[in-house]
Amino acid sequence: MIIVSLIGLKKSGKTTCVEALVREFKARGKKVGTVKSMVSSKFTIDTEGKDTWRHQEAGADFVISLSKDEIAYIEKRPGRSLLDEFLRFIPEDTEILICEGLEDTDQRIIRILVAKSTNFLAETFDVRGAQENVVALTGIIANETKKHDKYPIFDCTQLDDARALADLILENSV
Repeated sequence: MIIVSLIGLKKSGKTTCVEALVREFKARGKKVGTVKSMVSSKFTIDTEGKDTWRHQEAGADFVISLSKDEIAYIEKRPGRSLLDEFLRFIPEDTEILICEGLEDTDQRIIRILVAKSTNFLAETFDVRGAQENVVALTGIIANETKKHDKYPIFDCTQLDDARALADLILENSV
């Protein structure tokens, strides 16, 4: 399985790039999954007082919520989960796993840094700790420049760029 992580600051274009890559890899016939890691969000699917929350409060180690069209797995964990802690949920036949916001240093992960602009590039590298395995830049920065000394820059809102980024991911997965 190819594992890609798009990391960047808020409102830099991560979700737009995830959407473009999912569409591109699906068009190529790949089985694609996504993971959304929310660094500072207080989002929870497990609302206080609701049944799943009550199951947890009663001591369940995990809760599975079934609705008409969805399955949700809820497990309380201290701190942020890393790659090896959630890979067990990924179907074995998944070919490409695209993670949004996963700040894991696992060497299997191909990292793409998503930046708002060249002014935020250093901060993005610093805050998101993306010093290794970065293969490209994307995001709103692509509206400002297509050149960087070390990395190619892709505009995922452009089909040709999304295709080229998908090609680069495949090249770096070998």
